[in-house]
Amino acid sequence: MRRRVKGKCERANLFPLREIPTAPGIIGYVNVPINTSDVRAFKKEMGKLMDDPLGVSERLDEFLGTSIYSYEDLTAILRSLFNTEEREMIRQAGIREWERRNPQSTPGDQKWPSQDPRWNAQTEEGRRSMIDMRNIIIQGIREAVPRGQNLSKVFGECQGKDETPTEWLERLRKSLQIYSGTDPDSPVGEVLLKTQFVAKSWEDIRKKLEKIEGWQEKGLQELLREAQKVYMRRDEEKQKIQARVLVAAVREAQKQERPQASEKPLRKAPPRGATRPQKGTSGNGWKEWNVSIVKEGTYEKRLSKEDER
Repeated sequence: MRRRVKGKCERANLFPLREIPTAPGIIGYVNVPINTSDVRAFKKEMGKLMDDPLGVSERLDEFLGTSIYSYEDLTAILRSLFNTEEREMIRQAGIREWERRNPQSTPGDQKWPSQDPRWNAQTEEGRRSMIDMRNIIIQGIREAVPRGQNLSKVFGECQGKDETPTEWLERLRKSLQIYSGTDPDSPVGEVLLKTQFVAKSWEDIRKKLEKIEGWQEKGLQELLREAQKVYMRRDEEKQKIQARVLVAAVREAQKQERPQASEKPLRKAPPRGATRPQKGTSGNGWKEWNVSIVKEGTYEKRLSKEDER
């Protein structure tokens, strides 16, 4: 059964094989549907491959149970649970582990082919191939993430606040090579780098990257470009703040240089030796007073010679 979603054809159900009696003493195999909503619900409980590969493999093994799944169904389940790079990691690890355990047997890339081999579920050989592929997948999940003792040092790395995204990514690449022996350009290395680059970036960069829809499917260079944009905006904002602070400081200095409105202007003192008429016995009916200026704008009155006499 299939349904249309956004112009694409998507499987509505998976069909694992179940044994049923078809005639007295004869056992046949038929497809029994599993709703994909069950797979999506399981994904929420499964955990993350990079954090707990052993736990993920055990939970998926239990979820699949004893049913026999066709190549198409196993591929659909993997697409639902893992991104492209994780699936490639699992496949390479599974094939490698199969060939290590079975050096004289069928090559691993035939046990887990890249194209549907059309195995016949009604033959013993076809069912055996389906079971082997299922087991290779579980084993591949267990072995997908390197188990180096120093891998925790890679996972413990965090981006510095002032460290550029380019410097941060380069430091991660070196740590991955030194502490785990993993090639950063391999599918395994790229997934590790991408996961750590996003999860351990500085807070503003991490939030931006995690908001990108399907960031797990994006390339490292694309994520790096987005991180650089956030980092550059941070510098631009810092410069704007500094400019605003400088303008405010200049305005405050100019304000302090202006005279206060409450201050009264100083009164101009009369020139030294000036006299003013006063009512008295002089010829014009006024008595003269000598006025001399003393320090700080105060006045001192002195009697004329006539008054002293």
